[in-house]
Amino acid sequence: MGKRILTYGATLVVAAVAIYGLTEFLTPVQKPKPGDCAYLTGTAGGGRYNAVDCAAPNANYVVAGTVARSESCPNPADEDWVPVRFIDPKIRFCLVPRYDEGDCYAEAGSGYDIAAVDCGADTFRVTRVSSEVPAPACATDEQTRAFPEVKLTYCIAAR
Repeated sequence: MGKRILTYGATLVVAAVAIYGLTEFLTPVQKPKPGDCAYLTGTAGGGRYNAVDCAAPNANYVVAGTVARSESCPNPADEDWVPVRFIDPKIRFCLVPRYDEGDCYAEAGSGYDIAAVDCGADTFRVTRVSSEVPAPACATDEQTRAFPEVKLTYCIAAR
């Protein structure tokens, strides 16, 4: 009797895992709206996209918009992500990185992960984050990275 209950329990666990996996695999990525936030990880061409609340600590991108998969994002400064599963919409997500004022970030990355790093060689420092329109001017020795589609401007200082 005990062995039978154990077998039934194991079968239920396997079935639940299988149903969850199928549901996750068969649920397409929802088309985001401009201003929505996302947590994107992985490498270009194979990253994983998760819609998250903009107040979430892991929100590392803001959606600037979407275009057809065959098109480029209108702002060349945007990152982009293309869903790759056959059930996903045939679109390209145009994404703006979310940086925190005062933090340093690696100058070049190999993927979508964005994390603050120790300031040093091959990094840049975000000296100002502005959602004002028009954005205040950056200092003369700083670079401006503007994303008007989501009302976000960064002042960047080389390290």
